[in-house]
Amino acid sequence: MANQKVLEEYLVDKENGYLRKSDNNRKVIMLSGKWGSGKTHFWQKKIVPKLNEEDTKIPNHYVSLYGKTSIDEIKNEVFLKVFESVDSFELKEKTNKLVKNTTKLVSSVSKTITVFGVNVDLTKVSDKPFDKLDEILENKKLEKTQEHLNNGAIICFDDFERKSKEINLNDLFGFITQLSLNFECKIVIILNDDVFEGKEKDIFSNVKEKTVSKYLYYKPSIKELFALIFDSEEKYKDLEKHRELIVNTIEETQELNARIYIQVLDNLLEWVEKSDIGKSENFIKYFILVNINFILNHHIFYAYIKDENIKGIQANLELDYSKIVGNNPDELSFSINSNISLIDRLSSYINEADNIVNLKNIVAIKERERNKKADYADNSAEIQDFIENYKRLVKSFIYFKKLDFDSLIESKNEAECEIFNKISNFIETGILIKDENN
Repeated sequence: MANQKVLEEYLVDKENGYLRKSDNNRKVIMLSGKWGSGKTHFWQKKIVPKLNEEDTKIPNHYVSLYGKTSIDEIKNEVFLKVFESVDSFELKEKTNKLVKNTTKLVSSVSKTITVFGVNVDLTKVSDKPFDKLDEILENKKLEKTQEHLNNGAIICFDDFERKSKEINLNDLFGFITQLSLNFECKIVIILNDDVFEGKEKDIFSNVKEKTVSKYLYYKPSIKELFALIFDSEEKYKDLEKHRELIVNTIEETQELNARIYIQVLDNLLEWVEKSDIGKSENFIKYFILVNINFILNHHIFYAYIKDENIKGIQANLELDYSKIVGNNPDELSFSINSNISLIDRLSSYINEADNIVNLKNIVAIKERERNKKADYADNSAEIQDFIENYKRLVKSFIYFKKLDFDSLIESKNEAECEIFNKISNFIETGILIKDENN
């Protein structure tokens, strides 16, 4: 069974789902996976809707650590999110369990309470339903908040890699541990499996062993991740007739990244809705491939007429660097003009390479062979310096050759060339320029 489906059933199956069992209250679950693999999307689109189903509703709250600069700020958001939403969840059973010294009222006039050891300003609650503390007491909302947490509520922490470095990991996991122990709630942590480096990595390894009860790894296939994103947005239905072509093209690139899929789909949707040209399979495929390369490597391919007599069109990789737009074309042009013989040689090596490391190895071997067979200088060092200095550009060339852009060229005429370039211009600038005649 596919990884995504297995995790979904394991976590929220109506009979035996891990998040549904009261035995798992006070436990911390870690959901990890590669950067961009769609962990947050999976949680919000697959897990949360199941938790919110009317007949089996379980209180759940999502807290992003993005931009958080202190533990107190995190504590404040946790309490306010729970406080705001308690009335929307009908608790299965009422409990009078109150955590000793956890919540106390500061004054009968103030709108501030102390929870988790930090002052919480109730005026920051978005709907501001209470003007006076007396009204809070009368509605027993503080007690409901505690009951809410003590009935197996789920708190999900995400964006660990985006927290401020001012937040100490030991303190953060200490708070998470305290939260899970003081209340009968479940904690879910979503993070990249390679999020920490250096000293933080050592700290993380130590504290997670003490804190985390269950480790889960999210590793969807390209088709799973694509379906999760494509099916979760009503607007993508307008691309349904291209669905198979889109996912098959993405599979050719082997990119597993939710953010890339969303950007490509949004751009393609705009192109299909607003453009009157370039909607055949080859142009759609070109659109997807060029868009992904632009996201990854920040370079754009432009088509050109190679020979006015032949009227042949090449979607640009005879190492005509002047037709490929990068971040610093002036500097690039100067470098190319002064190293043209090396670049010509690099062209043939790129045809055999799948990645930068592979290309460097090929350069070293081929240059050594040339040096032995004839009176050629071994230019390995110069070529590898060029590769190192222009990694993204060289990655674009490898990408271009590996995915066989030339096979997308059919008519070899100026009209086709114009469409290719309109697609590239739209992806590069974000603006769709329409023909004055249309």
